Amino acid sequence: MLRLVHPAPRGQGTRPPKGRKSPNLLPTSEERKRIRATIRNVARAYGGLDVLAAVVGVHRTTLIQAGQRTSYAVAVLLARAAGIPVEQVLTGRPHVAGACALCGRKGGAL
Repeated sequence: MLRLVHPAPRGQGTRPPKGRKSPNLLPTSEERKRIRATIRNVARAYGGLDVLAAVVGVHRTTLIQAGQRTSYAVAVLLARAAGIPVEQVLTGRPHVAGACALCGRKGGAL
């Protein structure tokens, strides 16, 4: 037997309204500054913004506009391209040469 059900009235769904992101899902101004600095440094290491954009897999303008509107996804892609943890991108903690990127231990294996 076929049962017809009317859709739920507007405003009764479980999804948030489209078009706006929660401010909790966006990086803070300090994190945006650090993401911009990471973009500059990693682009310099790769030989330019065009090369970095190709490595990361986004359009060049996405990296250029990362200062005004960016997301944590850009930070994840940058960290993956640079071979560093995402926390290092967001906190701005410098990388110690010869140290493990994950645990920070210096030196060789035991």
